[in-house]
This record gives sequence, C-alpha cells and structure tokens, in this order.
Amino acid sequence: MEEFYCRLSDDKVSLEPLTIAHIESLKDVCEDQDIWRWYTVELSQPGDMAKWMSQLLEESKDGKKMTFAVRLVATGQVIGSTSYGNIEWNEKNIEIGWTWLGGDFIGAGVNKHMKFLMLQHAFDTMEIERLELRTDELNVRSRKAMEKIGAKHDGTLRSHRYTKGGRRRNTVVYGIVRSEWENIRNSIFKDH
Repeated sequence: MEEFYCRLSDDKVSLEPLTIAHIESLKDVCEDQDIWRWYTVELSQPGDMAKWMSQLLEESKDGKKMTFAVRLVATGQVIGSTSYGNIEWNEKNIEIGWTWLGGDFIGAGVNKHMKFLMLQHAFDTMEIERLELRTDELNVRSRKAMEKIGAKHDGTLRSHRYTKGGRRRNTVVYGIVRSEWENIRNSIFKDH
C-alpha cells in the first residue's frame, strides 16, 4: 500500500499524504463552520483538528485509508483534505470521500481536479475495479458533482449514520467501475 500513498498533482492542485506538518495550515482553513454543514464531524473548534488527524493517521496504518492535504499549486496554500477509504485490496474496491475544502474554494473547480487525480491514480496505478463515492442524501451540490464526473447512482443506505447535529442521514452511494473509466476520462476529463 505504501507505494500507492504518494503525492498526486497537476497544474492546479497537489494532493499530499497527510502528516502532522499540515495541522497548522489546516487549522486556519477549518475555522469556517459553514464547511461542516454536510460533514459527519466538525473541526472548527480548537483541538478538533489534532484529534481528527490522530485518528486518520491511525486508520492509515492498517492500509484501509489514505488521507491527503489539498494544496493549491499557484499559491502553496493548504485548502482542505480528501481521502481514499474503505479500501478492499483483495476485491479491488475503494471509496473517495471525507472531502472538505475551505469555503472560498467550494465551487471553484478545485474538486474536479482533485477527483481526476484520485480517479486516475485509483484506476491506472492502483488497478482498482470499483470506486465508490458517498454523500448525505440531502447534499444536492455533492450529488450533482458526483454525477458531473460520471459516477452512477448505485443506491441509498437508509438511516445510515449520524450527522454532527445528531440527525440520522440517508447516505447516497455512487460508483464508477473500471469499464467506465476510459470513457469518463476521454469525455468528462478530456481537458486534463
């Protein structure tokens, strides 16, 4: 797994394996409470980031998760985080998620660059067969973004998990399989 947990970059973003060195930069970004509306945790309070990062680094040890800091290439600014998770190496399945960006970067095209890098790495380098994306059923913006990159609605997990506010959410599951990747790369990501 270690050979796959590496820096991914293009001319807009760099996805760097998350380390303790990113904590100060990320603390500044996560003070905006609006970015946590659809997330299952909130990292805007002092101490939240360190606890979250400690948990992620622990989860990375077993090879089932890889978390990245998202850095803008043009400015060097760290603007959020994203992960591969629920990795099933034997079945060649992976999930992309746990993604959050500073409010100024939501809807700015950064997410499309991130997803392309992650899809390309998953299918072309890691040789994944099935990739999954999940979101709160009520998060219309996220659902549209998943559909825009070619993911297909696979189903809904009813009353799947708690949100940070205590509401039980339905989780919508989208997927991309290996046989769809080439067409997605050549149509939706043709400019990359």
